[in-house]
Amino acid sequence: MSDVLERKVLEPDPGMIKSLGAHHTLESAVADLIDNSVDAGADRVLVRFDTEGGHPVGLHVADNGRGMDGRQADEAMRLGRQRNYGTAEQGHFGIGLKAASFSHADTITVCTTPAAAERHGRRLRRGDVERDYGCDVLDPASIRPDALLARVGGATGTVVSWSDTHFPRAGGTGLGNWLDDARTRLGQHLGLTYHRLIESGRVRIEIEVFDRERDRAGIPEPVAAIDPLGFAASAVPGYPRTLVAQLGADRVGLGCHIVPPRSSGPNYRLYGRDGADFQGFFIYRHDRLLQAGGWNQVVTADRTRALARVVIDDYPALAGHVRLNPEKKGIVFSHDLQGAIARAASFPEYLAAAETVFTESRKRQHKRRPVAEPSKGLHEEVRRVIRAEIPLRAEEGPVEIRWDALPAGRFFELDREGRTIYLNKRYRPMLTGGATGLSDAPLVKTLLFLLTEDHFKGQQWGPRDKDLLEVWDAVLAAAVRAEHAYREGNRR
Repeated sequence: MSDVLERKVLEPDPGMIKSLGAHHTLESAVADLIDNSVDAGADRVLVRFDTEGGHPVGLHVADNGRGMDGRQADEAMRLGRQRNYGTAEQGHFGIGLKAASFSHADTITVCTTPAAAERHGRRLRRGDVERDYGCDVLDPASIRPDALLARVGGATGTVVSWSDTHFPRAGGTGLGNWLDDARTRLGQHLGLTYHRLIESGRVRIEIEVFDRERDRAGIPEPVAAIDPLGFAASAVPGYPRTLVAQLGADRVGLGCHIVPPRSSGPNYRLYGRDGADFQGFFIYRHDRLLQAGGWNQVVTADRTRALARVVIDDYPALAGHVRLNPEKKGIVFSHDLQGAIARAASFPEYLAAAETVFTESRKRQHKRRPVAEPSKGLHEEVRRVIRAEIPLRAEEGPVEIRWDALPAGRFFELDREGRTIYLNKRYRPMLTGGATGLSDAPLVKTLLFLLTEDHFKGQQWGPRDKDLLEVWDAVLAAAVRAEHAYREGNRR
């Protein structure tokens, strides 16, 4: 006897869109869009920030993939569409495009070209979606994706655009810093997430800023691959090695690595943070990194395990024992999987070996000489690496780098009291190629900072300090004049 009187189909309330994408960061949202590009067969992707009056007001992700026909475009805009994903596809839930986009914008526009002279456009507005999940079908004559598709060399492809964005709109240099920082964080995240695809040449990702008022884009910056296991040598003979966790018929391979001690580059200090924060599992699905570190309650995080990184590549074997969150930022292991890994043969020995290497390396570690804190003028990526790699002289104020009008023949000057390095602005066009900004000429500025920062230490300069600065200035002034002559000669 059944206790059911009747069965009702309860349609979801469109108001659910208010919470859609609430847990996305900018980096995870853009990565979700790029997943769609990879699934569409794209080998080039461009991420463009639009600015007006110095404010970031929009974002586009353009790819040279297959594009979509009208039916596919409709399905792409449907919330939670269910379909069978291919064995090599990154899609998973059917909400990625919408959740990622509404996390940072109130309007999503998709323009797609599946073949020459064929265009389709769809637009979702948050207000319409919350009311009745209405989607606008755009007039093909109004769709102009060609300029962005040309940037990725695509005769076919798709452009996803965000407008009415939630980006900061505060004025002044703080905003510029936000945009620089956003580009840096995005580049780091995409470089880590897609490092296998980038390294193998399967996809090229670039980031650029477009000034709408000047109708001009800056120089696109290619995203560099960041391999979290890209170390030249192993810390221990016999590693990396593969262990196996057995769950019934499923065998989950554990690629156990021990990071060489005293590693300090971007492969170890992911996102500029302490590499110890990324001990644990690195989980891939179709060569896309889903999780960067964390022990998933198999063991506890411990400082002595800072050098232990375990790669899990076989996602099909893992899939029945984990839950992946919609933002693809974290994975929850089942209790059975946790136990199987903890019991895997030689896994405790592996952890012990990693702990021993770390402990021994700390006994021999030397301290790096502190430097002055870098401030405005140096690119945020450079400042991030300096802060991560070198201790700062905290008792002193930060050092800025600025362009200024200096006497002819001088390359730089130091303002000790103002804690500022001044570069002669007459050389700025040559050193920047004309693309100026708060953080321009990063290589020249970084070298000059490293050369002179020690002279901001202490109370005053002695005769030797002053003479050394004069010598450096004379040599650098001669070098920049030679550089100018060399470039002018090449133009003739």
